[in-house]
Amino acid sequence: MKKSVCIVVQLFYPENQAMAVRTKFLVNALMDSGYETSVLTSSKSKGVDKYKVQCAWTPVSTNKDNVYLRLAKELIYSAEIFLRVLFHPAKLFIISSPPFTISYAAAMACKIIGKQFVFDVRDEYPEVYFIEGLLNPEGKIGKMLKRIEANLYKDSIVTTTVTERIVTKLKSKSGQDDKIYLLRNGYADHITTLDRISTNPFVILFHGNMGKFQNPQLIVEVAKGCLSEKLNVEFWVYGWGNQTQIILDAAPQLSNLSHKGELSHNQIPDILKHTSLGISFQGNTEISKNSFPSKVMEFIGSGIPVIVTPISEAGEFVEASSVGFQFSPEQARPIVECIKHLSENPDRIHEMSLKTKAIRNKLSRKSVSDDFVEYLDDLLTQ
Repeated sequence: MKKSVCIVVQLFYPENQAMAVRTKFLVNALMDSGYETSVLTSSKSKGVDKYKVQCAWTPVSTNKDNVYLRLAKELIYSAEIFLRVLFHPAKLFIISSPPFTISYAAAMACKIIGKQFVFDVRDEYPEVYFIEGLLNPEGKIGKMLKRIEANLYKDSIVTTTVTERIVTKLKSKSGQDDKIYLLRNGYADHITTLDRISTNPFVILFHGNMGKFQNPQLIVEVAKGCLSEKLNVEFWVYGWGNQTQIILDAAPQLSNLSHKGELSHNQIPDILKHTSLGISFQGNTEISKNSFPSKVMEFIGSGIPVIVTPISEAGEFVEASSVGFQFSPEQARPIVECIKHLSENPDRIHEMSLKTKAIRNKLSRKSVSDDFVEYLDDLLTQ
């Protein structure tokens, strides 16, 4: 009989954010492999009967909250998660970060009761606090958080993370090369299609969180450049966050740019069928350079070429696979020239689309989740 597993994650089914959807595939893989699996998550999953879910009472933070409100909500939520993990019957916990405070609380509870845990790192906390200027990495609190971070890697039976660059960094921080596992975000299998609907004009899609690390101003500048070139293209932008207003302010003045509201996970396949080119524009931060956004995976999975900023692991991957391009976010002009070339050469788009077939199967969320569960089986039987 395999161990009972509890996944601690802030958002889960039926939420449509990447965190929730990715976790659903991991839960399915664990259940298919014979693990008794439960999920400890927020009240947003209240009433779900498809999975064994335990919901916290306290509210979770959102991207629309300011930094200090988010921190306050996370601390209160963390206290509840700590207590719930402390008395949870599962033998193994998979703890997802961010939020860092919540994952730390769950890990400390595991340590107190002597339970094993997997630490799943999706974003680089506490480094994000240092990059945003909230904390000094050499101050007392900064040094304390860095020690906590290093101990989390050492105390876990394995730490999983999303990109090869972060794998390398975590190996250095933990000093344990054999305890860091690359678990990519992947894409949901149901979005896969090569039979897209031909559209005129040429549709360029951005969807997802419009938070601090995104670069909506670059979308605006590129749209302006395409308009001045009289290119027959349209920019469709879906998603909300604390930078959405940049798009909302610019759209009335740009006939080729529109903000189309929120996009649920179930709506993504229909929108992708009308998409000629995907874009993932982030700022030139260390966090963005090390990231591999879920939307890039989804574009690849759907056979859609993609343009990525900044020069990053995701950008290097799409260029090496000949399914996209990467640029520095400082200049819009080279991106406009790239879009001009692609929009005027449908054969080039078709060629790049076909090349996704060689790589997309290994990037599906089902595939990466199944591979991890097989790895976990081997780890637990050693």
